[in-house]
Amino acid sequence: MKKFVLAPFLGALATFLFGFIYWGLPPHLAYKPLSSVPDVSATALAIGKLFPASGTYLLPNPLDGEAKMNELAARGPSVEVHIRKESFTGGDMGRVMVLGFVHMFVVCLLVSILLTGLSKAFVRWTCRVKFCASLGLLVAVGELSYAIWWHHPLGWTLAHAIYLFLIFVIIGFVLAKFVTPKEPAPAA
Repeated sequence: MKKFVLAPFLGALATFLFGFIYWGLPPHLAYKPLSSVPDVSATALAIGKLFPASGTYLLPNPLDGEAKMNELAARGPSVEVHIRKESFTGGDMGRVMVLGFVHMFVVCLLVSILLTGLSKAFVRWTCRVKFCASLGLLVAVGELSYAIWWHHPLGWTLAHAIYLFLIFVIIGFVLAKFVTPKEPAPAA
């Protein structure tokens, strides 16, 4: 019970509090790398007219073919736009906070499961692959924060999460062949 409920709860609480400090308190250092435009309201209205629906837009778009993509990329600009047409106010933050806490609980639960099984993680090749896959699952679940906090479309976020998970599975298949446990030293 402590390993799979209390520990993940306390871990989620700690990361939630850290997130509040990191993202919410002045001087807002996390936001310093962001660029801005002179008239945010006019820009938002113009963008709203250019993009027909909520979603993720990549310009140039790989689906338009390699020749067209290369032509437009050479000309520039290249953009990735995540747009949410629906309104979002401070009143909606309660739902986001609950989802964010549940998300961090799941991440902490996965870490707890990993730590519990760590002693057995390197005995056999399959154990090493499963361990790497578990790390990938953890990273993939962590990626879901983009849908929760930054309102990225869930489909796009899931595509990234699945990619990250599969990368760790592939890493596991490769590394598990070469990274093997050391034989225990003979007893004296």
